Amino acid sequence: MYIKSKALGVVWKFALVACAFVGVGLQIGIFSGNLHLSGLRYFTNLSNLFCMVYFLVDALYLLFHRENDGSRSWCFPLKGIAMMGITVTWLVAHFMLGNFTMGASMQISIRLVHYVVPVMTILDWLLFDEKGQMRATSPLLWTTLPLLYFAVVMLLAALTAGTPFYPYPFMNVSTQGLTRVLVTVVLMVAFFVALGYVFFLVDRLLSRAKRHTGRIVTG
Repeated sequence: MYIKSKALGVVWKFALVACAFVGVGLQIGIFSGNLHLSGLRYFTNLSNLFCMVYFLVDALYLLFHRENDGSRSWCFPLKGIAMMGITVTWLVAHFMLGNFTMGASMQISIRLVHYVVPVMTILDWLLFDEKGQMRATSPLLWTTLPLLYFAVVMLLAALTAGTPFYPYPFMNVSTQGLTRVLVTVVLMVAFFVALGYVFFLVDRLLSRAKRHTGRIVTG
């Protein structure tokens, strides 16, 4: 079951875009006039930017079409990548990075990018998408964003003269060792693939429930 209201869907997506923009904007200094793009080295901000762009395009597409049929297949693989990427941000921040000590505006930013945007993204799928569109191989595709990010970080670190920069402690080859970093990443990817199949299972169950309900109503 999903919400067919076009107006509600558009408002929800634009609200999500606004939350991502404010959250990332505070992180990189847009509102303070002290822009520092180095903040874009963090997966948190990149995954939020991905969601911001995706949902902006999705909202505009929906805005200029007559109704919300919940089945925009042209962009659904990207929706899964966005949802998995932002879920990675949420879970890693909550369970692996610990508490942050910072000012009020940054506390707002942290809550937006680590919690509000991820939860709104998952709810967008639950509330506004026709179920049954996920394929059995979809969860594997959804790991594209975190795997690409890890590969780029490792490449840049290897090419850096002097002390390389690692955005997150568990990626720091200098202190953790390459073997430990690779094992950690493999375990994380395995966990998120498993999480993707949880999404897939929920998708299938909700799709079957809708068909079953439809048969009862028509019968």
